[in-house]
Amino acid sequence: MLLSPVVRRLVADNGVDVSQIAGTGPGGRITRDDVVAVIEKGAASTPATAPSSTTAIATEPVAANTPTEPPAQARTVAAPRVVSGERDEIVALSKIRQLTGAHMLMSKNTSPHALSVVEVDYSNVDSVRLPLKDDFKSAEGFALTYLPFISRAVIDSLVEFPHLNASVAGDTLIVRHYIDLGVAVDLDYQGLIVPVVRDAETKRLRAIAREINDLAQRARTRKLSPDEIQGGTFTITNNGSAGSVLTMAIISQPQVAILSTDAVIKRPVVIETADGGESIAIHPIGNLSLTWDHRAFDGAYAARFLVKIKHILETRDWSAEI
Repeated sequence: MLLSPVVRRLVADNGVDVSQIAGTGPGGRITRDDVVAVIEKGAASTPATAPSSTTAIATEPVAANTPTEPPAQARTVAAPRVVSGERDEIVALSKIRQLTGAHMLMSKNTSPHALSVVEVDYSNVDSVRLPLKDDFKSAEGFALTYLPFISRAVIDSLVEFPHLNASVAGDTLIVRHYIDLGVAVDLDYQGLIVPVVRDAETKRLRAIAREINDLAQRARTRKLSPDEIQGGTFTITNNGSAGSVLTMAIISQPQVAILSTDAVIKRPVVIETADGGESIAIHPIGNLSLTWDHRAFDGAYAARFLVKIKHILETRDWSAEI
């Protein structure tokens, strides 16, 4: 039976019998959603009370000469029993929440995470975005947000700083000469999924905006194919849409960096006047936060990548791309 890599991994990790699954994909092919539905159905049939034991690191003192085991092999100890009642509620973690958590924990254990942040003035973007936003929405059917502008700036910056568009393999860095841009999508607080804009370096702003919108809409309605949610080379997570002003995201392995686009807020800033003096003005300001793998490069490289994105956003003539 032909299974995609994502489906094979889900089946193997969860001990699912594929002969018992009726595929809903083309030609009866088993999809990721088919497998997740079977897994969640199995979890739903399990009693909602907490398990009798859980993995934890022993807390009693250890003698100086006593060898210790790594956390993954630590012995189990009894977990407190919790029962739903007036003061507590037991909420079962969905399978996508469990898989996301496991992947994020693996990433933190794999990469030495570091954070760099740059502040961007979006006045230049707004000088084009705001006058055109109504016509754009009328023509395309969705709003013109900051995300396509940021994505376009990121793509051009990755061409100049290719070590961010890479992955670590042992003692080598595999640098990708194409950009498959992942854009994280929130599934109504039930988890995240990261569809991928393929060959993003070949697309201009309007095409990128269309594709991001299409992928996000189909992600929320569970209509993405397995191939559309794997293989990204760099990821953007749009936490600013929820109001966050500074986020340290966790890298999506095996990538070496992830960019958080945080909220754009109007603030007073110092600007240079035409006569060379200074004045105070109200401008739309937002942070771009880059979490990066310290194995792949150092802080100067990460900072200059961010400064390049900032420069593009603040100086490019965006009217030519819309």
